[in-house]
Amino acid sequence: MTDSSSLSFGEELRRERLIREISLDEISQATKISVRLLRALEESDLSRLPAPIFTRGFIRAYARHLGIDPEEKVNAYLSDLVEGPPDAPATKKARPRSRFWRGRRATAGTIVGVVVGVLLLLGLIARPERRPKPVAERRVAPRASRVAFKNVTVSNEPQTELAEAKRVPAARESAAISLTLVFDQDSWAKLEADGEVVLVGLVRRGETRQFQARDGFSISLGNAGGVRVSVDGRALDPLGRAGEPVRNVRLPVAPARG
Repeated sequence: MTDSSSLSFGEELRRERLIREISLDEISQATKISVRLLRALEESDLSRLPAPIFTRGFIRAYARHLGIDPEEKVNAYLSDLVEGPPDAPATKKARPRSRFWRGRRATAGTIVGVVVGVLLLLGLIARPERRPKPVAERRVAPRASRVAFKNVTVSNEPQTELAEAKRVPAARESAAISLTLVFDQDSWAKLEADGEVVLVGLVRRGETRQFQARDGFSISLGNAGGVRVSVDGRALDPLGRAGEPVRNVRLPVAPARG
């Protein structure tokens, strides 16, 4: 495995994106950063990037969409900026970055991030057309209500057909599978219910999401250890360790539903 300390800040970002199978177009749509600038970030091409005060904001937005620590990536960028441009001699470029150096710049990076956030907010207010369009939340269709029979004449005959009619909605209701996701930590997530995407993107710590499906789910997580999963009210074992990405996990597991 490649030691991340020997990679440039852009190579680290690109590696995390490829692990999560996220395209540059998806990040561009979510962060409103052009694909050209995103490529410049991944290539650590300082000559094509804007002033550091804006580049830090781009890196934070990129990292948050992936569900990774934005301050660590900003500090990696600052370290590369101090060491020199990407075309510097190889001996100087390959020198591992000091985590102590990154930590000393964390406070300054936080202050700059607040300033960038204010500038971006002012830009959205001045140019409303750049505001992201609200994405309509997909809702699971409500369960079918029981059939009510009106004006039915009482008969002494066995009520076989009526009993069968009442059992049909109950059978349909019992076929639904419920899934609950509790996010103890920030994590990128993608969820498919019966083959249809119902959730994709970064979900913040403390949020709880509930879904239903008839056949089952397929889930991918960027931070498997930070998400608790329950199927039909039964808590499952963690899908992975903290910070570990998992892809296309089928739920529920076949033996669990007989």
